[in-house]
Amino acid sequence: MSAVNQFVFILIGLCILLCVLALLKKDVLSVKYSLLWLLCGSGLLLIAVFPYIIYVIRDIFDMVMPSNVVFMILFGFVLLLLLSHSIAVTELSHKSKRQTQSIALLEKRVRELEAQLHNKDHEA
Repeated sequence: MSAVNQFVFILIGLCILLCVLALLKKDVLSVKYSLLWLLCGSGLLLIAVFPYIIYVIRDIFDMVMPSNVVFMILFGFVLLLLLSHSIAVTELSHKSKRQTQSIALLEKRVRELEAQLHNKDHEA
């Protein structure tokens, strides 16, 4: 890896980390969802500072090209990101369903109370 590429990767890693930390500080991003991005930024910094890691991983997985290792890592990150989003969507779906059911029960109770009040007014 050339020095220019190494410098660019270090800058990108630092930008990711600083952006995630700024979003955490502004409470735009929750800690739960920021962990994956912090891992990504830290991993990018680690690989940028120690590019030999790519060659070690290449040898472990018996790959020919170091670029294949990079693509494998990026593919893994995207899969983790998709899994994280799927979990978040599922949680929101369950929460929405519970709230809808709760609202329906409250509306039923309000209608029953209004009917009781209406019947009392007619009796009087």
